[in-house]
Amino acid sequence: MSLLLKQLTSAFFLLIGLIASLSWNEWKDSPTWMLAIGIICIFLGVVGVVLNIAQAEEETDT
Repeated sequence: MSLLLKQLTSAFFLLIGLIASLSWNEWKDSPTWMLAIGIICIFLGVVGVVLNIAQAEEETDT
């Protein structure tokens, strides 16, 4: 998979996670699964960003 597509996917997961978590915080009777989905998506987004940075660094070294 190309580096740009991986970066876009990571940014998308991070965005969805932040939106879900903030929505859970603002809505009065929001379900708990919304917070869980938000936390999982934030975690996947951050891990993806870190892995993309590492992969981009490896590509520039060679």
